[in-house]
This record gives sequence, C-alpha cells and structure tokens, in this order.
Amino acid sequence: MPTRFAPLVLLGGLLLPGAAQAGDALSELRLFKSSPLGQGLWRMELVSSDDPQMARGAAAMGQTALCMDVARRMTQGSPAENPQCTPKVLRNTDTQAEIEVSCKDGGNSRMLMTRENDKSYLMDTTVSKDGQARNFKVRYTHAGACKGDSMMQFDKNSPMCQQMDPARMQAACARMPEASRAPCERQMKSMAAACQ
Repeated sequence: MPTRFAPLVLLGGLLLPGAAQAGDALSELRLFKSSPLGQGLWRMELVSSDDPQMARGAAAMGQTALCMDVARRMTQGSPAENPQCTPKVLRNTDTQAEIEVSCKDGGNSRMLMTRENDKSYLMDTTVSKDGQARNFKVRYTHAGACKGDSMMQFDKNSPMCQQMDPARMQAACARMPEASRAPCERQMKSMAAACQ
C-alpha cells in the first residue's frame, strides 16, 4: 500500500460497516456516538509523519477529503468472512478510543483517536511490520455533505489536480488499444471529478 494512502485505508477500514469484523468491534466506540463520522465529507490533514514519502505524497495531493457516503456504498455487499485484520479495543471513553489491529500478514497498527471538538478528531497511528515501525498523525474534520460521487476529493488547485489536463488525458486514452479506451476514459473522468 502506498504510504501516502495509509490514513485513508485506516479510516475507511476501521469506521465503515462492511469492513469485516472491524465494523462490529468499532461500532460500539463511545467516541463516535454523538458525531456523524461514518457519513459526509471528512477533510484530512497530515499533522506529522516520520515517513518522508507519506509527507511528500500529502503535499502533492494538497487538501484531501474522504467521502464516507461513497466509501460506505462501495463496501456494501462485501463479504465479511475471513478478515485479514482483527481489531481489539483497548480504551473506550467519550473523548478517546485506542485500538490495536493485528493482521495475518504480520502487520500491526495501534491507533489513538482523540475528539478535539464536535467536528474534529486526531488519529495518532503507529504501523509496524517486519520489524519496522512508522508513526503519523492525521486530523479528520467534518466538512459537511459530500460534493459529487468520488470517494476521494481533492482541492482543484492542488498540484495533483493541476496536472490533470483534460486534453492530455484524452490524448493518453486515444493512444490505447481500442478495447481499453472506454475504461481509460471512464477512469480519467472519475479522476477529474475528484478535483472539487
């Protein structure tokens, strides 16, 4: 998994119902009883990271948000059997939740989620695998309703979105074999729609 997407994978995998056993264990967290964390648009801000690749990726993406409504729809109907990772709740209060996630591939994550206010949470995460650990902190802030149908939403002025020149994207698809053109065009359209 590219490290720049780690905060997305952790939030989505932990907080969406349909995410195997995680949904069951985490639906009881008191931290989220009075907030809509599983719905709407959530801005993500990388506060700190000891992984330079993650920091560079976050800077290139600019302001990033996750539409939990679209993410939830994407997980509906997903099989919940044979989970690859198992969460364990270590702390469960109105202001903090601490979760340890153990995975079959030997990876582990420990997350301390703290409510900062009614619309903001700070997730302090340490991910360990193969004897190496990395830490990052991400702030999630509720930004209201989702804008569009993209799960990931980016600032249209971000470096990533500025590189999405429609003419260049169309030309790239046109160079592909005929059978691949329509899927390429759909993918390019989806990427462009993510820039809000």
